[in-house]
Amino acid sequence: MRKSILKVGSLALVLISLGLSSCAPTSLKPYERIYLNDPAMQMGLDAGLSFQNYIFTIREGSMPAGTSKASGGCGCN
Repeated sequence: MRKSILKVGSLALVLISLGLSSCAPTSLKPYERIYLNDPAMQMGLDAGLSFQNYIFTIREGSMPAGTSKASGGCGCN
């Protein structure tokens, strides 16, 4: 009975230590940080909303907040 408890306890200890070691923080090299600063990697950027703003900009000829370009507003899209 004690041997089975010892086996289960040691297995649990090994699994917990493996789980915690897999969550260890990793360090990034300076040249790897450029990939994390890419706008495509940022959370919360909605591609659908960006496209909707793009179409609105083309149709209305105005520039919604947060965009960097304005267009003519011919309404042909």
